[in-house]
Amino acid sequence: MCVSRAFRRLVPTLVAISLASTAFGAETAGQLIDDSTIATKTKAALLDKKAAIGASINVEVYKGVVQLSGFVDSHAAETAALTTAGKVEGARKVLDAIVVIEGSRTAGEMVDDTTIQTKLKSGLAKAESLGDAVAINTEVRHGHVLLAGFVASHGAAKTAGDVAKGISGVKQVHNFITLQP
Repeated sequence: MCVSRAFRRLVPTLVAISLASTAFGAETAGQLIDDSTIATKTKAALLDKKAAIGASINVEVYKGVVQLSGFVDSHAAETAALTTAGKVEGARKVLDAIVVIEGSRTAGEMVDDTTIQTKLKSGLAKAESLGDAVAINTEVRHGHVLLAGFVASHGAAKTAGDVAKGISGVKQVHNFITLQP
């Protein structure tokens, strides 16, 4: 009887995981869990590095393909992050969506970047053809916009890039949005 009750409690959870996995593409519940494990292991490995490169790197995983994105201060930090991610068990491939921009930001630049980020997030949320905007990571540094993540269509990547380019104050758009494998 206890097994029956436990099973009845487990079924809704499994159904929810299955439905959630279809909401984020064609991944099965097992793939979603595997990808989450790979992402967690990758982020932990990046944070474990002496240079603490993981603090500025986003990790996205789709069907074993790892995408690293973010701004770093040097090519050495970029190389270290990519090498570290490549050693994580289960990572089939590592995509580089890291942008090197040296130097710190002034308080004014931080405010400008935050303003751009707010307008970008709002614009992406309003874009009608961008149903999977939640799958897009955005960052802004020194007026440079970084777009990354996995989407279901080329149109979504193009729309996101167009939204970013249309924002006042944007100096350059680095669009690394990738079509789901």
